[in-house]
Amino acid sequence: MNGESIAWLAISLVVLFLVWKTIEPFVTPIIFGAAIAYILLPLHRKLSQKFSPGTSAILLTLLMSLLAVGTTIGVTLWLRGTLTYLYIYISRGLEFITKAQLPLSLGETINSFASSLSQRIQSSILNYTLSLPLFILQVVVFLGIFYTSLRNADFLHMELYKLIPQDNRELGEALIKRVERTLNAILRTWLLLSTIKGIFLAAGFIMFGISNVSGSIAAGVLCIVLELLPVIGGWIMWLGGSLYLILYQDHILGGVLFAIYGATLISPIPDITIRPKLISQGARINSIVALIGIFGGILAFGFKGLIIGPVSLGVLQTLIEEWKEREETYQAG
Repeated sequence: MNGESIAWLAISLVVLFLVWKTIEPFVTPIIFGAAIAYILLPLHRKLSQKFSPGTSAILLTLLMSLLAVGTTIGVTLWLRGTLTYLYIYISRGLEFITKAQLPLSLGETINSFASSLSQRIQSSILNYTLSLPLFILQVVVFLGIFYTSLRNADFLHMELYKLIPQDNRELGEALIKRVERTLNAILRTWLLLSTIKGIFLAAGFIMFGISNVSGSIAAGVLCIVLELLPVIGGWIMWLGGSLYLILYQDHILGGVLFAIYGATLISPIPDITIRPKLISQGARINSIVALIGIFGGILAFGFKGLIIGPVSLGVLQTLIEEWKEREETYQAG
């Protein structure tokens, strides 16, 4: 490598470092803006048939702006209480689990997680309390990425295909199609349905008087996370709320009605009726991949890891499966 190449490499590394430090505070809104734009892309294309693509993108961005304003108000009013309730719910759940006769190593792991959870939530409370202007700026970046991703979706799709090397184009196109199916399963089916269930649970907690707004939002967030996990699901949350009404509030009718509400709108009825239709044409995500992706992503990247973890492992699983199929076809031929 001659001196000129070394100089260009050094300049490139410096530029990349500066670019990364510039966008680092906005990685979370960039990821969520692109992810939600991808989720709403089918709706955008339907609206584009009635209006122009630009008008459709503007309408959806205006709708997302209203939600963003509501989120900002919610963060201002209820974030501290929500994080506190979230810590209470998780701590009590972990206390209940540790009462069982668990292996020593597993018990130590759970206790370690519980202690680190307290520090993380306290840090989150402090960070968001001190950086509300930064949060508002992140919302602006989120809306900008959301609009740009929708407005230029077809262009970005074409540019992605142009990047595929011509000498191995068939493999590249096959990988992109499988990755698209994986993203559909993770974002449009898995994450979207879990989020809707969390919203229903939070609304139910408020309507049935189980908790205040902060506690209800925390329950909804926890429901989303539990719905993303294999086997467990959000039924634990509505069952806990129902038992709370019956055992602690002496409200038997309310507990029964909330159980019906939860079974109908959260789990298991939506899992039997709606989920199979949504995943019938999409990729299925391995439960272990989902579990590791969620917790590993959150521990490694924070809140944005909720998307980065499962998506990256899901894409890796897709790449491995595609490679195995190619190898089997090559050996058979």
